Amino acid sequence: MSVIWVDSGRFAAEPTLWTPTQTATELWLTPYDTATITIATGVSQIRDRKLGAGRVFNQANSGTQPTITPNALNGKASLTFNGSQWLTSASSAATWNFLHTAAGAGATIVAVWKAGNSSNPNALYGLLGTNAGVSANTGLYLIYDDRASSSRNDRALVQISRGTSGQNTATNQTADNAHPGGTPVIISHIGNPGNAIAANRSIIRINGVSIQNNIETFAAATGNASFQMQLGALGNNMVPHTGEIYEIVILPPGTNLATVQLVEGYLAGPVAGWNLQSILAADHPYQSAAPTV
Repeated sequence: MSVIWVDSGRFAAEPTLWTPTQTATELWLTPYDTATITIATGVSQIRDRKLGAGRVFNQANSGTQPTITPNALNGKASLTFNGSQWLTSASSAATWNFLHTAAGAGATIVAVWKAGNSSNPNALYGLLGTNAGVSANTGLYLIYDDRASSSRNDRALVQISRGTSGQNTATNQTADNAHPGGTPVIISHIGNPGNAIAANRSIIRINGVSIQNNIETFAAATGNASFQMQLGALGNNMVPHTGEIYEIVILPPGTNLATVQLVEGYLAGPVAGWNLQSILAADHPYQSAAPTV
């Protein structure tokens, strides 16, 4: 905490801005932090900002390594994907079970990303996943869907699968035009796969606006995720991303909405440096002021 001069001639404490160092995290990736990335042909490894080698995503194949784009957004670098690139968690698939089991209530993904390089790209892009986008597998995926062939326009979609074809724990998707393509979006997903109320099992938040459209009521999975988590794909190299990932935070089970909003406010505000407060919902608590400690 620093001090500032006030009109009365006294010094007053200036509040410390909040960051994810103030809360528990399962993952915090910051591609702009050169100390957390290894460059080969492209990015061969990115490490968790807190946990370092305890949470690592790798890509040994030079042909499928994403790249770093300097000055991608507000002067900061991004992970950039071209539709045939991804990173895979070095941790076992079971590491990410909290995203699809009943024990994972409250586990939350929060990311700043850009899906596609133009508006209405007529494509399907994966942010991350552990089930390869297949309901017969076990895990979770988060995608952007703008395919005319599926009559979807600028939607976000989350599926939590339990390993039985056609019997998902949750399938939640936004309405058309909720998630613009080709421009930065702050997307969050709050999971509660065992909740008795179907709509509460999956909450997608687009720039702070919540969407709860799940109607599935099948029981949550108890087994391991089918695949190691991937960034820029859904597991097993499926549905690769085209666009950019600027920063991603995954919060543990037990996280409440207030903490999710803190992370959203941090990502939008001056500390993360993405300069996205203007896209947050008007009623978001940090739409005009960054969160403080």
